[in-house]
Amino acid sequence: MESIAIILYSLGGLVAAPVFCYVVARIVRKAQHIAKALWYVAISILWLAAGELLVVTVFGSVRVRGSVGPAFVPVHVILAFFAAPALACAMLLGRRHVANWWPAVAAMCWIVGVAAIFYHYGVMEALYGVDGEGGPYAASNG
Repeated sequence: MESIAIILYSLGGLVAAPVFCYVVARIVRKAQHIAKALWYVAISILWLAAGELLVVTVFGSVRVRGSVGPAFVPVHVILAFFAAPALACAMLLGRRHVANWWPAVAAMCWIVGVAAIFYHYGVMEALYGVDGEGGPYAASNG
């Protein structure tokens, strides 16, 4: 069942990433105040996502969840889900004028999005086990 979700997410991203990047590069970029605010939000999300990835890589999902508590899971989900759009906004709305390269940014964001979904599944399986059974935080263990 998870493989179907991964395939659907990946195929959906092949459409969503270019559309999102085109809209950000051609429409959102023209609204200076909105673009600047989105850029700051995107940079913040990327820093938080990189920090979470580093901490989980060093200490492991189970140890981080044990230290942070139940808030870890929703924060992880939000950061994993928004990593690719944040990367698009950070690149396309920044001062480096890469808006004309939005197709390349879309491809990069699709790769980051697919990697984020595999990372997410890895974290969730470590916490809750495969299909919600057997992990340290699985419902059957509570």
